[in-house]
Amino acid sequence: MSRRRYTVVDDTTREAAVRAVVNRINAGDSFTAAARAAASHLEVAETTVRCWVNKSGQRPRRTSKDVAALEAELALARELNRSLIEKYGAKEGLTVR
Repeated sequence: MSRRRYTVVDDTTREAAVRAVVNRINAGDSFTAAARAAASHLEVAETTVRCWVNKSGQRPRRTSKDVAALEAELALARELNRSLIEKYGAKEGLTVR
């Protein structure tokens, strides 16, 4: 059984990682993807980076209005896909779920 290896991260590096994650989220990445990227660069666990960001209070959150707009976009995309599959999918062997 291998021993766990712990990486000590100083405050300046931790704060830079939090800023980097927040910037990636604001640029459109998911929290998970942004935390994973930072964690891999620092060679720490993804959950460690997620914890740093959550504790910092800087994690961007979507508003209910943002979520509603995204859900409406998704519903429209699903309907368009359904229409395309019904129209052209038979040729390709596709079906509507």
